[in-house]
Amino acid sequence: MGIWGISGRRRSNWVGLCNIVRRQSFNGRTFSVKSDDCVLPVLIIGAGPVGLVLSILLTKLGVKCAILEKNKVFSTHPQAHFINNRSMEVFHKLDGLGDEILRSQPPVEFWRKFIYCTSLTGPILGAVDHMQPQDFDQIVSPVSVAHFSQYKLSRLLLKHLEKLGFRMMNSEKGEHGSIGEREIFMGHECIAINGAEHGVTVTASFLTQGKYITRDIQCHFLVGTDGAGSSVRKSLGINMRGEKDLQKLVSVHFLSQELGQYLIKERPGMLFFIFNKDAIGVLVAHDLKQGEFVLQVPFYPPQQKLEDFSYEMCKRLIFKLVGLELADVNVMDIKPWVMHAEVAEKFLSCNNRIILAGDAAHRFPPAGGFGMNTGIQDAHNLAWKLASVIKGVSSISILNSYELERSQIAQFNTELSVENFKAAMRVPAALGLDPTVANAVHRALNDTVGSILPSVLQRTILDGIFIIGRAQLSDFVLNENNPLGSARLAKLRQIFEEGRSLQLQFPAEDLGFRYRKGALVSEDDNVLNAHEAPTGRRRDYIPCSEPGSRFPHMNVKLLFNPSSKEIFSTLDLVSVDKVEFVLIIAPLKESYCLARAALEVANNFKVPLKVCVMWPKESMNGTGRSEAALTPWENFEDVVEVKSSSDSPSWWDICQMTDRGAILELIASDSTFYETFNPLMYGTCWSN
Repeated sequence: MGIWGISGRRRSNWVGLCNIVRRQSFNGRTFSVKSDDCVLPVLIIGAGPVGLVLSILLTKLGVKCAILEKNKVFSTHPQAHFINNRSMEVFHKLDGLGDEILRSQPPVEFWRKFIYCTSLTGPILGAVDHMQPQDFDQIVSPVSVAHFSQYKLSRLLLKHLEKLGFRMMNSEKGEHGSIGEREIFMGHECIAINGAEHGVTVTASFLTQGKYITRDIQCHFLVGTDGAGSSVRKSLGINMRGEKDLQKLVSVHFLSQELGQYLIKERPGMLFFIFNKDAIGVLVAHDLKQGEFVLQVPFYPPQQKLEDFSYEMCKRLIFKLVGLELADVNVMDIKPWVMHAEVAEKFLSCNNRIILAGDAAHRFPPAGGFGMNTGIQDAHNLAWKLASVIKGVSSISILNSYELERSQIAQFNTELSVENFKAAMRVPAALGLDPTVANAVHRALNDTVGSILPSVLQRTILDGIFIIGRAQLSDFVLNENNPLGSARLAKLRQIFEEGRSLQLQFPAEDLGFRYRKGALVSEDDNVLNAHEAPTGRRRDYIPCSEPGSRFPHMNVKLLFNPSSKEIFSTLDLVSVDKVEFVLIIAPLKESYCLARAALEVANNFKVPLKVCVMWPKESMNGTGRSEAALTPWENFEDVVEVKSSSDSPSWWDICQMTDRGAILELIASDSTFYETFNPLMYGTCWSN
């Protein structure tokens, strides 16, 4: 067999596959959950998209779990709505959920643009199309981005959980027996957490028969996916670090078929930035066909009060922004919220028994849609690691890599969302509206001598600042015949032309993220380049095979199954239903030797490993070669490249490496961890 001596620019010292696995993922004592019906392996606090996705992933990996949700019913407030490429890839692997989202979303033509205007029926100041031709050709990913409201996504996730055997439990209906697997308990608020060496006890409060009672729930692992105001995070005393209170806003959810039909016909778009002398706001068109919208307007408490935003006042505000009165406006909900840019100081607590994910671990400005997407990808990263620990495949220390890897991404996405938020502010600044002025006046009224003024006078001062600011948007000022207005409009056009306004897609960051440290990246690896600083502008994704990067996509099909015409993605080579490594090689003698050595090491360490032999396009003469080369091992499959054209790059070209290398893809549903072994780079020695 092959004995592997590796040297060269990378310092990792290993014999075969063994040392990489042993050093990072499987060192130390393994952990195995004993069968105990009274103790849940995993309890999830929070039934938002992140908690629901995590429960699906864990269940498919054979891990028992249950969910507690403090709300009695699921919200119908649309909230997040943009699902980026990487999150869609996660959904793509969940029994067709990605395809279901794409079928259910509004047509792309209805939401591909951001529109800047003086009113929805008035002059357009500019429009930015955020979809490019390559976004639809599925060259770098098997799926496209989507525009799909959060509450609709939650409904689809719940439907998939029902198919997996989950039940909705309501304590007010007397359904409050012992907490079992595959149950979602509504109306249960986490009020206390007690972590110990071997598990966690959660105290939950719930209403039954008109009174609140408490119950204690024992679990081996607790995951807090309970949002920006996380009770789990607060119970643990974990602080958030970053910028607080970037902006306060009021969110107005309303319906209007009349407005939806008008915009479909005249100016379809996802976001409408509206600036006029009477009102300023951002309208999110969640579904033009259904006429569902959310209006976001700045909020300055305590001078302004939430009660000021009555249903009638919100209707009048909508009419000012639309430019005419609508007959069918139905205001559904009015909510205040605060924009933050913060990351939790740690994601793990109590000997890795308590874990934070999603908004509980990081809070971003909504610019770019990083909040829900980063949380979904947290769940994707965490699920296989929890499964590997609970099944005794790896030690509990592998969970350290979850915090190490995901905190890197959270910090970077925080910076990127802040840059994108700043880009959004360039447009009003170009129109003569300096957002910092209103914020400075507001701070002065609250924090300095202004705070001693009567509240009525404070409100008058604030309203006066708004009126002066909006005067810059009058027809008298903002027109081409006014030198000042003409200069401002020219500056605005330049911002749009240079791509310096608010962006929707970030392919280089979405698909091109890389874990600089983590499960398979050595801490003493000195070849890793620093992340390029976020600019807030769109950059294209370039696939690569660097350790810690996302696994590249290419269409393939089974080589030796003439009856099968199914084409699938390389991302589908890893199963979502089990913890498994996949080693991808070319059909070469040296690579087969590497594969045999890897299979033997994996077998000795009881690590599931599958070998995938990647054949060039139109390979038809390799029948039996892999079987002969890998005997007695049977856990391998042969696939062949499917190219869209003759000049399309090969798999190894996409990965920016030669076919004498190999890629290790890790694990289960998380395709972002892999290593490359290039004999030419490392100086592989052979002895037989």
